[in-house]
Amino acid sequence: MEDDEDEEAKAKAAGVNVRGVLRTPSPTPSEARVLDGKTQVVDWRRYLKPQQYANKKGAWTIAVIVAAITFTAVFLAYQNRIVEWMRPFANWMHDTKGGWMIPIAIMFVLSFPPLFGHEIIAILCGDVWGVWIGFGIVSAGTVLGELGNFYAFKWCCASRGRQLEERRLSYALYAQVVREGGLVVPTVMRLTFIPGHLLTAIFSTCGMSVWSFFVAATLSLPKQLATVYLGVAQSTGSKSTLTGAIKAGVVLATVAMTYVAMRYINKKIDEVKAGVVYARRKARCVEGR
Repeated sequence: MEDDEDEEAKAKAAGVNVRGVLRTPSPTPSEARVLDGKTQVVDWRRYLKPQQYANKKGAWTIAVIVAAITFTAVFLAYQNRIVEWMRPFANWMHDTKGGWMIPIAIMFVLSFPPLFGHEIIAILCGDVWGVWIGFGIVSAGTVLGELGNFYAFKWCCASRGRQLEERRLSYALYAQVVREGGLVVPTVMRLTFIPGHLLTAIFSTCGMSVWSFFVAATLSLPKQLATVYLGVAQSTGSKSTLTGAIKAGVVLATVAMTYVAMRYINKKIDEVKAGVVYARRKARCVEGR
């Protein structure tokens, strides 16, 4: 303590403003925006401003949103046709000894972004194996695929995750929420519309242990049960009323869960954002930025 006071006295004698040099920088505009008020599920006032899309980045945002909506609509419209086209292959897997390992292997591969298609495989499993055996196969494929995805990102993209956390405030906030959230936060997030393999990339690069991830992935498996049951309903010939009702119920339940989960996550963000922003300001002070 006395040494620090002596150093400060010497610096003052030399005409150096120590407190001014070591002063923590002010928050950036994005940090000030985060600290101002509560975090919202969707900031409509921000996204409805025409100025938000008056640049190249905004144009790409609109293009991606339109493409995603179009693709989702086409996928849902032709989902039954895709299942019908793949049914002979599914029946062959069912009749082949050890064929149940094939959908597990396919789901393992599809777990790595940007690949997709778990829902189609889950419907086919429900169609040919029934609800419980089909659910067991889908559960095994989901957990094994997510574990492989977890280790791939953990080993190959850890430095990239740290860079994103330093550069993007939103990523830093979600990473801190995951670190402090225990099992509840990752389990809740995996029950939403957000693709599981994208969440796995975040979880693996922000320091989550593999056992916590495994338990969270297992607890969120009931989300797959509804998709498997959709395949069971289609195999019984109830393709109009019952299948449509199940689809609508799955979509509505997922939307409701997504909204509740994002409200919960945003509440957690409000609890950690002050500490995250302060740590970023201190880091800029140390680095001289």
